[in-house]
Amino acid sequence: MPNPAVAPAAGGADASALNAEIASLQEALALERAKNEVLLEQCLKTEDNLADKDIDGFSDVIPNDDRAFWRGQLLENREAAVGILNRMRERAKPAPEAKPGAAPAQPQPLHNRAAAKPAVAERGGAGGVDRAAKLRNRAQEIARRDGCSFTAAFRAAEQEFGGAS
Repeated sequence: MPNPAVAPAAGGADASALNAEIASLQEALALERAKNEVLLEQCLKTEDNLADKDIDGFSDVIPNDDRAFWRGQLLENREAAVGILNRMRERAKPAPEAKPGAAPAQPQPLHNRAAAKPAVAERGGAGGVDRAAKLRNRAQEIARRDGCSFTAAFRAAEQEFGGAS
């Protein structure tokens, strides 16, 4: 099909028919653009209504301060936002209660550290703690004096105090 813009002007009748056809095509294009704008406005309005409905549906999970954030998330990626909100709702549910006839579970008491005995004192008695401190101090002195590693100095300190026990 020849391009009307480059077609030779054969006569006034062909040119006026061509101009009329161009004008009608431009009018049809303008009409279609107007229809697209109306459809776009309707789509945006529907998305806004759907986001507002979702926000109201998740009011138990979404605090009032965060409504604007979640509205934006729902408009941007509704599927992911609804999935996250559903997971948040599941986490917020209270734990299932025990059987109707069973007694509620009693909480375990916390122990006072001051009253509890240290585990080391039970194994070796009070002398074990003193012996360990003496070994450590002596090993540090030997390591400083001889310039050897702490492990070698600790072995030497154990030998001085009568071996490991």
